[in-house]
Amino acid sequence: MQKTVIAPFKPYIYNTDKIKFDEVTAPPYDVISKELQDALHKRSEYNIIRLILGKENNDDSPADNKYIRADELLNKWSRENILIREPEEAIYLYLQGFTSEGKKYERIGFISLFKLPEQKENSQIFGHEKTLAKPKEDRLKLMEATKANLSSIFSIFEDNDKSIVNFITDSIENRNACKISEFADDKNETHKLYRIVDKNLIDFVKMKMEDKSIYIADGHHRFETCLNFRNYIKSAGSNNEKINADYCMMYFAPINQEGMIILPTHRCIINKKIKLENFINEIEKNFTVIQSDAQNIVNDLNKNKDNSSFGFIHESGKYFVISLKDTVKNTIDNPLERLDVSILQNYIFKNILHMEQSDIDNQRFIIYEKDALNAINSISGKNNTCNNNNKQEKIEAVFLMNPTKIEDVTKIASLNLRMPQKSTFFYPKIISGLTINVMYDL
Repeated sequence: MQKTVIAPFKPYIYNTDKIKFDEVTAPPYDVISKELQDALHKRSEYNIIRLILGKENNDDSPADNKYIRADELLNKWSRENILIREPEEAIYLYLQGFTSEGKKYERIGFISLFKLPEQKENSQIFGHEKTLAKPKEDRLKLMEATKANLSSIFSIFEDNDKSIVNFITDSIENRNACKISEFADDKNETHKLYRIVDKNLIDFVKMKMEDKSIYIADGHHRFETCLNFRNYIKSAGSNNEKINADYCMMYFAPINQEGMIILPTHRCIINKKIKLENFINEIEKNFTVIQSDAQNIVNDLNKNKDNSSFGFIHESGKYFVISLKDTVKNTIDNPLERLDVSILQNYIFKNILHMEQSDIDNQRFIIYEKDALNAINSISGKNNTCNNNNKQEKIEAVFLMNPTKIEDVTKIASLNLRMPQKSTFFYPKIISGLTINVMYDL
């Protein structure tokens, strides 16, 4: 088994004498809507959006496109000292303050380089999501143009003795970590970035991480892109010998902390014309069904979070909590198939609503909604509609979910299995624009 190797690095960071971090950072590229993309472009001519998700032009060509323009901007910002290469190798502490269900949290972690495994099969890094060819192709074109990690991959690891948690908090309290920036974003979530250059402290972290398994929380496409780019650079030979593609930029967050939150993603159903009586008759073969109401359904679902349960809301205004019968669940041995999202797909979407796997993959009948109240309002409101890719869709039913347990994520990832899409939402996402790992000297 290959050891986990992390390394300090000298990233490019926005020059705080010229730039305010809250004006130039952005969410991960894959959660940015067209409206937010436009807003971030307008916010600052130096916003990271111009690198990670540049705009396409009608006259784009192989010689002039959003990938080429990202590389040109990266070099231009370096020349103008908008971005400055850090003078010393360091690791970076990153703390995110946020509120979930009315409670305040702060998630802590660190950013460093991660050595890519020679063979994924013999490594200690695991993913839990399926990846798609098109996003990987897009990210590879960007990486080939810029030769940079423009955003950190979000990973988690077990820190049972809390050595890394204590290291981070002690480094800040003892002022061994130098604060670079502290700011709030549009959601009023706070971001704190610190630098550690002390070699002894860095060596301590490297040693502690060696035997740890790493689980990708967010950024599966970017991680596989890094592997593909590394292989491409190696195959190209001496022409690329100055490009260090053996490492990728990664954010590591200990699982063992209060700020490690996974939120559910709820399912809104369209275009299925669900007849309530027939549906309940079918569902009762494998599930217990309890009536609820708009005021109590979220609490009722939470009370049954260990029972493979779902909140079900029909367009007729009926509310239910449905739970898989123990006699049925006890027949399921595969840990992947025991997940709530798998049970919903296999027993309800496929068996009762007659969806094909391709229907689920292509979201033919499903709209995903992260906010339970929005999901409830989408079907209980006067219009029973929601916006789906700029098209108003009539919501016929809603399935409210409980969050996937983090121990299920690590178990399934360790078995090299892949969860259904939208199984996890590690909240909050890590922000882009804090550090940039350029694989050569600009």
